[in-house]
Amino acid sequence: MTTPILKNLYTHRTATTERPCFVCNQFTKAVLTTDNGLDWFYTCTSHLNDHGFATVVPEPEKPPPIPPKSTKKKEPTKKEKNADKTTKDEKDTKDSTETKDEKDEKNEDEKNKDEKKKDEKSKDKKETNKEQLPPPITSPPKPKQYVLHRDIFYLRESNLNKKRREQKIQSLLEQLPSVPKTSLQ
Repeated sequence: MTTPILKNLYTHRTATTERPCFVCNQFTKAVLTTDNGLDWFYTCTSHLNDHGFATVVPEPEKPPPIPPKSTKKKEPTKKEKNADKTTKDEKDTKDSTETKDEKDEKNEDEKNKDEKKKDEKSKDKKETNKEQLPPPITSPPKPKQYVLHRDIFYLRESNLNKKRREQKIQSLLEQLPSVPKTSLQ
């Protein structure tokens, strides 16, 4: 049976009940726990600020955001310029062939479409004003992580090893036969 290894990386948590500090026996709600839950203990915030007790692990810096792709337009090449000119010439010839009646009908259709779009936009604005969006969900701040001073960590390790030995002894004692309860006569 292998015992889990205790790592010197503790996370600061806040408990609901107060218990005495590991060092000074003052009542506190601050708890340091390992990630695997193997070791935990109450400690004062004054001890957390003491560099002789523990040091804060700096948070890894976030990588800078990747800039979006540039939206600069490419300069057209000579072939593209020539193709654009030919398409423009074709459009001009088509426009000249259309009659005035067709142009009037198109203008009326465009006006109707514009009016419909304006009506839809005003309705959308009214609906968004009625429906107030909830505030954006923000994630709670990450709890601070600490590395204990080597002497304090040694105390925690020895305390944990002592508990393990006691549990092992208790399990061995349970396997031994019990003492006879009858008298010898």
